[in-house]
Amino acid sequence: MANESEKPRVITYLYERYKRGELPDGLVMNDDVVAAISVTGARLSKANPANFLKDIVRTKSANAYWPEMLKRDRITARQRYRAKRVFQFVKYPPGQTEPFPDRFPIDKKTNQYEVQSASLPFAARQLGRTEETWLTQIVVNLRLIETQLSLFSPLGPSVRDVTHLQMGLKTQPEIDAVFLASYGSSENLNTPTDLHILITCEAKQIGQRILEDQIREQVSKAMDITVEITEPKIAKVKPMAISVVEHSLKHKTKPELAIYIIEFEAIERNEFVTRWAPTEEGEQLYSMPLKPVSKTLYRVIPPVAGLNA
Repeated sequence: MANESEKPRVITYLYERYKRGELPDGLVMNDDVVAAISVTGARLSKANPANFLKDIVRTKSANAYWPEMLKRDRITARQRYRAKRVFQFVKYPPGQTEPFPDRFPIDKKTNQYEVQSASLPFAARQLGRTEETWLTQIVVNLRLIETQLSLFSPLGPSVRDVTHLQMGLKTQPEIDAVFLASYGSSENLNTPTDLHILITCEAKQIGQRILEDQIREQVSKAMDITVEITEPKIAKVKPMAISVVEHSLKHKTKPELAIYIIEFEAIERNEFVTRWAPTEEGEQLYSMPLKPVSKTLYRVIPPVAGLNA
């Protein structure tokens, strides 16, 4: 990471200010970052302080870059959004042993599934790239969210339909893709339903971490922007995460790239408003549980440039 080696001393300087009581609630603002870069003489741009922490926490090497002083004091940080906030120093929760743990690893419960890519035009497969937008386009065009919900989700047979609504929803934080799912209270297709879930998807390139607080913020934003929608009424938000990973797939002799999709338990609107909705006084959003309910590795065949070719 270009100039990322300069950031630990800036973070250490800001943490020392926090310990002196100069940063209330551990919140670091845009102006604090700019001032810290100047004071420490770090060779870092001051043009976009909002992204100061982003390039560290989203990588698998985040723990290696985190300052030793903060590790000793069991202090990590989370990105914050809006109102010129950049990030916030927070203590490790009980049982945590490193600043940025991988909370959603591939494990024995992770499904493996092969999916065709022949429905993507050959020219498109050759022009593929590594950006999140291309990954999202693959997921949308190959109907991987529909596949996950139909074959691997607890919703399973109760799913009526899944509709892709938008890619790149420009909120803070941005939501990479949004879907709407309708489902029934039974498997009887003739039973009317008014049950709808908004699905938020976060996409990550290879080597990037799935950030739980970013997903929580996306759920909060999705609740806000759908609260006035009455047709259909959206009673729940279901977060999902998509990433490119290198893994040894079954029946293969060497690791290869695959698409990893995690489905989380849906958050009910009424419970969110009562227990998790962010306020000026509280940080309850960050204690909202994210419970994985299905995980699948998708091997895409034939190969697609930017993914596995």
